[in-house]
Amino acid sequence: MAPGEAFAHELDALLAAAGCEDARTDDGARLTAGTLDLAVHLRGARLTVDLSGWTYAAELTDDDDGRDHAALALDLIGAALFGDLRIVGERWPGRPGRFTLELRLGERWQPGPVQGQRPWNPFARASVTVHHGALPRPAAYRPRAVAPLPWAPWAGRAGFFGALADPDRAAELPVDGELDLHNFSPRDVKRLVLEYLDVCLARGITEVRIVHGKGIGALRRTVHAILDRHPRVVGYRLGGHRGGGWGATVVDLSPGPSSPGDRGD
Repeated sequence: MAPGEAFAHELDALLAAAGCEDARTDDGARLTAGTLDLAVHLRGARLTVDLSGWTYAAELTDDDDGRDHAALALDLIGAALFGDLRIVGERWPGRPGRFTLELRLGERWQPGPVQGQRPWNPFARASVTVHHGALPRPAAYRPRAVAPLPWAPWAGRAGFFGALADPDRAAELPVDGELDLHNFSPRDVKRLVLEYLDVCLARGITEVRIVHGKGIGALRRTVHAILDRHPRVVGYRLGGHRGGGWGATVVDLSPGPSSPGDRGD
């Protein structure tokens, strides 16, 4: 999966978990959280995140740097949504603004990267605005401790940068025939769906409801591609009026045996 596509999947899941599915646009997202305006634009491999005038730009290439830039951008977006950072804007009449990203450290705010400049006149008075989002943080996006990055001090604030897939996540889930993907990273979806279907079959559960959300349909298409290749899936359909509509897929499984190696990897 190309870094841009992977980023779009992760962004879909992050916005859905934050209750902001409607913020998705054809090339990213746009929303207001608290007093913070957030805009995300992805054109080809070029990514721009705008936080009330403070911007982050990166190229999402196929190498490790591109994947790191995607993780840092997602950490930045998550930190902005969940109130781990704020933007302090200073504006002077007739001049471009100056914007400071500040990070929350306990009860105080630590100044971080600054964009723009003050005017040369030390007596010039600026109008100051503070832009801050504070949506509830889902458990899947808890902060992760990483080595400090002076150019990106928000690294790890939403659990993306430096993250490794957790092989025990599927084992922690209640096996009741419903798998909600909102609290999981899209990078874990394939393994998670396959393992969950295996466990359901082992327990005699032959109808499974997979909740992937609506958004622009990227996660739904990923789930359906997995189901299309699974030898024990005899059919699937969207959830319908009582089953989550097109935000969920109901899967019918065959209770018959399958041989090892039949799964679509």
